[in-house]
Amino acid sequence: MDPALWALAFTLLPWPERQKAELWACLQAGREPALPAEWRRDLERLARDLPRHRAEAERRGARLALPGDPGLEPWLAPLPYPVALWIRGTLPPEGPRLAMVGSREGSRAALDRARDWAKALTAGGVAVLSGLARGIDGAAHRGALEAGATWGILGSGLDHPYPPEHIGLMARMVAAGGGVLTPFPPEARPLKWHFPRRNLILAAWTHGVALVAARYASGSLVTAKLALDLGKELWACPGAPEDPLAEGPNRLLREGAARICVCAQDLLEDIRFLRWGLTNAP
Repeated sequence: MDPALWALAFTLLPWPERQKAELWACLQAGREPALPAEWRRDLERLARDLPRHRAEAERRGARLALPGDPGLEPWLAPLPYPVALWIRGTLPPEGPRLAMVGSREGSRAALDRARDWAKALTAGGVAVLSGLARGIDGAAHRGALEAGATWGILGSGLDHPYPPEHIGLMARMVAAGGGVLTPFPPEARPLKWHFPRRNLILAAWTHGVALVAARYASGSLVTAKLALDLGKELWACPGAPEDPLAEGPNRLLREGAARICVCAQDLLEDIRFLRWGLTNAP
């Protein structure tokens, strides 16, 4: 069966996560999976509805990207199974890419840090991705826009951008040549279980993650730990022990899980000397 249809099924149908990965592994091995009759009917319905889904994306100024579309395979390959993607703007570029993440309640100093670092990274040839959340994410996107393009991954559908006050920011990102992408259909609301999938894509699509400021028990730490699980680089900015938003970075540094970074130049130098071949960093 067409991989594009499987990706749409994995995205839209409420099949258990473990079974999605097992089904994809079976298909990759060239075996025909045994499916319940109800699931086969679901697949047949999706095949009939595929033109409608593409048309609905276009009406929203987006495109529905599925396996087989030009240039999409490198982005789906790192995921445990392919997903459908609704895209406004562009996919991230080739070359070094870094996810900048942190607390939704960042201090003024942390927000300024994220903005300045993202601007310097973008100017230095590193594509900055983040999750379009309040706080550090939004600051990173705004800083990157001062030097070029940036890319955001939503934890909701295009009809319910979250947070809603970032609608203008998202429009600026698309206009600057970047993109807003989501693995959720347009009508999907920002539900709690959506964000781990958003975080996985952020970690899978970048060469490393920079944790600017976060509590130890936070969604940003989920992204950081996913990056480690995927063999990506992880950076953390240390902070004062009295600062609750330094707890996450400080713990990761003490555990030896992250590289220390105190300025954008640290990140650029590390990226230059690691495996991504950045040559135009200052």
